[in-house]
Amino acid sequence: MISFWKQEPVTMTAASEYQKWARRIRESDEKAFHDLFTDSYQPLMQYTLNFVKDTDVARDILQEVYVHLWDIRDRLDDQKSLKALLYRMVKNRSINYIRSQRSVRLDDIALSEQPSVNMSEVASDAELDEQLEQQLVYWIEELPSRQREAFELSRFEGLDHNEIADVMECAPRTVNNHIVSALNSLRKQLENWKAEREL
Repeated sequence: MISFWKQEPVTMTAASEYQKWARRIRESDEKAFHDLFTDSYQPLMQYTLNFVKDTDVARDILQEVYVHLWDIRDRLDDQKSLKALLYRMVKNRSINYIRSQRSVRLDDIALSEQPSVNMSEVASDAELDEQLEQQLVYWIEELPSRQREAFELSRFEGLDHNEIADVMECAPRTVNNHIVSALNSLRKQLENWKAEREL
């Protein structure tokens, strides 16, 4: 039974912990900054690689992000999501890098170069066959870009609607609409796929 749209996001550090880190980092607490770095580096690296596809470039982008975060630490607002801020900074720098290299908009990048999906996080069903995995990857990549971004940030990165709204620079209601539309589209694709297999 495929239930990837019902799956809870991958367990992440609680938002309250990020708030505590934001407060402590604002006070120049290097231990808090180190704890944030340790907790967030790998997920952010994966997110960056979705855009730039180059480990060295991704490392450089993350280094810039963490250095900049430390530089602006006195302006951190613990009432706003530090996690969303990190993702937004990574996204913006990744897009800037892509534009500087290719002089194109992100929407113009070939489908194969769009953010990829780790299918082990799409569904935990051990019986999910390879053909359906491939179909799910294809269906997600075929979603309109804003729907795909909202869906992936929610399901694969574990961000909540308010955090996604910060990353995508839109209202939380818009995020919800994007995710609902993406889920409806994926459900319809799955139903059609199952129906075809039953013929």
